[in-house]
Amino acid sequence: MSSRFLKSNGPLDPGHMMRTLGIHSIPTLDIHEPAELRHTRVIAVDSGPMAVELAFATDGVQLSSAEAEASDLDQLETAVRAWLDLDTDLSGMQESFSHDPMLGALVAARPWLRLVGYLNGFEAAATTVLGQQVTLAAGRTFGGRFLSAYGSEGPGGLRIFPTPEAVVAPGVDTLRETIGLTKTRAATLFLMAQGFAAKGFAGTPGIPLDRSELLALRGVGPWTADYLQMRGRSDPDAFVPGDLVARRALDRITEREAAALASSWAPYRSYAMVHLWASDTMGSTPA
Repeated sequence: MSSRFLKSNGPLDPGHMMRTLGIHSIPTLDIHEPAELRHTRVIAVDSGPMAVELAFATDGVQLSSAEAEASDLDQLETAVRAWLDLDTDLSGMQESFSHDPMLGALVAARPWLRLVGYLNGFEAAATTVLGQQVTLAAGRTFGGRFLSAYGSEGPGGLRIFPTPEAVVAPGVDTLRETIGLTKTRAATLFLMAQGFAAKGFAGTPGIPLDRSELLALRGVGPWTADYLQMRGRSDPDAFVPGDLVARRALDRITEREAAALASSWAPYRSYAMVHLWASDTMGSTPA
């Protein structure tokens, strides 16, 4: 067992971190234990995939792995820090929003919310497509089927997220029938996998398709492209004006009005989204 404490740049909000991870948790991809403030999933390093347990505190994250050697800890730390936004100095965002009539009170109440991203760009894209226009619970169910059908066995009884090539090889009809998707949704996910495979995607963070390439995929609209810019690329200044939860928090303003309002929140628009989502009281917060 190798272990290391990853001190964050400023405090963490463990409750929010666990809620965000829990909303996107997929059976067998990770083990989510909110009462213990603990989350376990597979992280790939040069020496292979490893089951990594993360225990959250207000000043950082305890990283532990039974498979990891001491020489693996630097790579694991780098991956976790980027994934969980542990290195960002939030003081600039806090100051920028301190007098904002909408965000000031939200940030004052919960100043340490961070922008949680993804360890795997295809995971970000595929689960976003699977979650389109369905409940969070349904999205997790589709994700579990997808992982079972196309993923591979990993350490600690967990599975490794599918590669784009694993999705493309059997064909789109197999994807639709296996996961139980509509024809349109299966086609979108299949096109996404083809796009990632064509770019030589190797399981890293980030989205290899640019915005125009994403929007060229049938079934991918501005919401998906904006969301992947924010959470798939960990862009601190992205915004998702078409997001219904955020617009509900903004007194149900229009998409155009939300985009205009958000222009004043640059260069921290992604953190504005995080706070708007966290303020939602109806249980549908996406992040």
